[in-house]
Amino acid sequence: MEMPMRGFLAFCLAMVIGGVAQAQDGNPAEPTDADRQKIAECVASAPHENVSPLGCIGMVSDPCLAEPDNESTPMMAACLEREAAIWDERLNDDYQALIDRLDKTEAAKLRDSQRAWLAVRDATCDIEGSFWQGGTGYGGAIAGCMLRETGARDISLVALRTYLDQ
Repeated sequence: MEMPMRGFLAFCLAMVIGGVAQAQDGNPAEPTDADRQKIAECVASAPHENVSPLGCIGMVSDPCLAEPDNESTPMMAACLEREAAIWDERLNDDYQALIDRLDKTEAAKLRDSQRAWLAVRDATCDIEGSFWQGGTGYGGAIAGCMLRETGARDISLVALRTYLDQ
């Protein structure tokens, strides 16, 4: 079953809005400052520990998923959305910090690259979600993909900024 891109984006928006609304009812979808700090510390320490910062993806969602009360599909999706929101915040901040350092030509290239990445991320998560054919795992598949892809993109932007600092 094929979902048009507009439908996919509407679904993602509904998941985010639903996740925020559920978080107010005690759902684990809302990231905390401690969650943000945990990921920030992991990313900052990874190069010094000679490990890939990609290992930081899952630092918040994995323990959340391991909680006995979070075994339902909606709760699993909420755990994944919680961390995805942090990576999305980081991505936006790191993208802006990088773009601010570039000249006009380089900034345009980064902007084009980011737009292309967004299209690839959305298509990748759309295909992963389609494997569930609208079943109960669909939301979690999308949320997990968005988490993984957004975290990896943020880490690549951090690496570019680190390269410029050298």
